[in-house]
Amino acid sequence: MLRNFTCLVLLLGVSVARLQAQDNPYTDSLKTNLEHATSTRDKIRWMGELSIFYLPINKEQSDNYASQLQQLAEQSRDRELMASALLINARRFSSFTGIQANINIAMEYAQKALALAKANHMEEYEAWSYLRMASCARASSNNEKALNYDNLASSIAASSENDSLKVEAYISIAQTYLRKDDKMLGFRNLLRALDVAETKKGYNYYEQRDAYYALSDFYSDLEEWEKAKDYIYKAIALTHKFKIRYDRLTFYNQLGRIYAANQQYDIAGGMFEKALALADTLKFEVIKFNTYDGMMGMYIAAKQPEKALDLIRKKPTIKEVMKSAGFYYYLELIYGMVYTKMDKLDSADYYYRKAEPAINANTSLRIKYEFYDNMGTLAKKQGNYKRAIEYWKKSEAIANTTGNLQFHEETAQKLDSCYQHIGDFKNAYYYNRQFQLYADSIKRMSTEKDLMLLEVENENKRKEREEIREVEATRARHNIQYMGITVAIACVFIILTMFGIFRVSSTTIRILGFFAFIFLFEFIILLADNQIHHWTHGEPWKVMAIKIVLISVLLPLHHFIEEKVIHYLTSRKMLELNKAALLAKFVSRKEEEN
Repeated sequence: MLRNFTCLVLLLGVSVARLQAQDNPYTDSLKTNLEHATSTRDKIRWMGELSIFYLPINKEQSDNYASQLQQLAEQSRDRELMASALLINARRFSSFTGIQANINIAMEYAQKALALAKANHMEEYEAWSYLRMASCARASSNNEKALNYDNLASSIAASSENDSLKVEAYISIAQTYLRKDDKMLGFRNLLRALDVAETKKGYNYYEQRDAYYALSDFYSDLEEWEKAKDYIYKAIALTHKFKIRYDRLTFYNQLGRIYAANQQYDIAGGMFEKALALADTLKFEVIKFNTYDGMMGMYIAAKQPEKALDLIRKKPTIKEVMKSAGFYYYLELIYGMVYTKMDKLDSADYYYRKAEPAINANTSLRIKYEFYDNMGTLAKKQGNYKRAIEYWKKSEAIANTTGNLQFHEETAQKLDSCYQHIGDFKNAYYYNRQFQLYADSIKRMSTEKDLMLLEVENENKRKEREEIREVEATRARHNIQYMGITVAIACVFIILTMFGIFRVSSTTIRILGFFAFIFLFEFIILLADNQIHHWTHGEPWKVMAIKIVLISVLLPLHHFIEEKVIHYLTSRKMLELNKAALLAKFVSRKEEEN
């Protein structure tokens, strides 16, 4: 039941930055940015964000912003801006892949952007278009097409200097491989995305955020919950570093879902409470919807469906948002799931039937599968086995279309049970055989999953070893350089001392002494720099404060020592000492001879 509910929420496509009230701090900031924008590019950017934001809650307003940005792009006659406008519209609709019509519209915009990019030899825009098309293909369960688009995008990204494009290309192809159950290739591409994101120069928040989130999803899929949590905690640390609080809400909610999936319900509840508290701080009431849906999933998983129902009743925001977004049938589906869990079958049937027409007309295959599966479960509980068979047959058709083994196994087992109840043993035998076949396949995949975990662990260890080797090689290289500098400075001072012993002009001694002491004190500062950065973690004001103190000590010391040493060497005292030593040695030899 948890899987069904979670799938429903994810496929709905409701995200923190999207499903909000029409007037709130987030939209206010977007509108302010739009008002202050001076360039056409910036205006298109902020209109795009607003059009994406308003799509689920006010399509007319969303379409209005989209129309304005499209007109601005057309009037500019700038081909890059025109392609950007098309891609913004593609992103606008692909943000809500729970509705098949949105996927189709997003694909049309991405194809138009691709045609424009090709006609004007804009390779990076070609890559972005392919990535958007790959996303649409994945949402339609067409993984082969998605992989083809991803490969085309990756080939362009590989020769590009745009790190953001590279990160998105790696993440996209990883997601496609994961859909195809090729987890190792998916994992390797995620590691490549992470490497590029973490080494990107300049502002790299969004690249790191996307890489951490994708890796957390990967480990969640493997049920490696601790590592899944690790990456979300890294993402949360990132939001603190870059002061992006709205994304932090997403990560608190995601952590709550991970803890709930790991049956750590107390901690999950704590994470959801943190999300609600942050939403209150931001004065963002409607944003709590995302937290509420996570809490409902947790209650259903914890076998407390009455709490999920009570939450819906106490929080009218949930109904308001669903209704204004045009997704009320999802709420009816949730009601059906909860009442089924509570064994209130007539109420469950009522809400499922209300949701059915909209589910059939609007949603993607994966959501249709969940709905038909739930309807079959309800019909079986009611003792209406023929009706259960009817719905599970529809589930089977979707399983055939998507090629999802888990769908096949679940459907075959349920159809086997229903046919046995009505005495149709021929079909019961057939579906029992099908169930055994798919169960064996999944069991093999489970073994492969264990091997995959070992491979992933080995890959992580290999990467760690490479990093350690690289650090050690760098340290060794630096140590050699430090040693070389030390030897060079020692040689300079030996030569300087020898100049004081022999008859060398004072000017030469002063010049060599000047450079010798510069080398010495700069080397001292160089050695101090590493320790200073370690103490201060690179905080500019702390580094500056320590260096002021250090220089205030070293500079007068430098001048004092240099003056004394150079004065001593140029005064010819060492030469006199040298003469005295030679004379004493000569006299000693004479006395010995006598």
